[in-house]
Amino acid sequence: MTIPIPLPLRDIVPPPEIFRFHSRLHGQRHVARVMVHAFHLLEATGAQDEAARLWASVYIHDIARVDDGISRRHGADAWRRLESEPELMATLVRGGVRQADLEAIRTAVTKHSDGEVIAPKPHWRLTALLKDADGLDRVRLHDLDIRMLRHPEARGMVQFAKRLLNETDRLFPESPDYFERLWPEAQRIIRAYPSA
Repeated sequence: MTIPIPLPLRDIVPPPEIFRFHSRLHGQRHVARVMVHAFHLLEATGAQDEAARLWASVYIHDIARVDDGISRRHGADAWRRLESEPELMATLVRGGVRQADLEAIRTAVTKHSDGEVIAPKPHWRLTALLKDADGLDRVRLHDLDIRMLRHPEARGMVQFAKRLLNETDRLFPESPDYFERLWPEAQRIIRAYPSA
């Protein structure tokens, strides 16, 4: 599995201070695992053309949460935060996001927490990829319903999601270099469990 984003590993996920609410459930660890699942799904589904948009969607999807409760608006809040903080947008641009990608990213991030986009509506594929990558990390909540995963490839990644969580969640603390430390572990787990 490769990283299709032209950034150093330490810049692939937001540093802890970007999150409005510091949480074990929706903070940097969660976003980092979702990012691993997103890259895994890109390869498994052949959707590499969605790489920059999916990366950006995962990057911002939970940065505006204010608690760990059910929140249908936190995706829309994340989008508003992106629009109001030029440094966040600059990070996405450095990662390969273009102006033409923004509407798809807005739809995916907003809909990840509030509703669904059904094929053939615009941006359904990106939204489904984000929802599946995020959904795979529901293993941390012990409530993943595989019937809710949209891609058959995602349904085949549930055991990998469990191993990624169990083998890395407490391995090292959140930090600016968290993803840099997580990525080799994710690669190790994929090599050890190739059918996962």
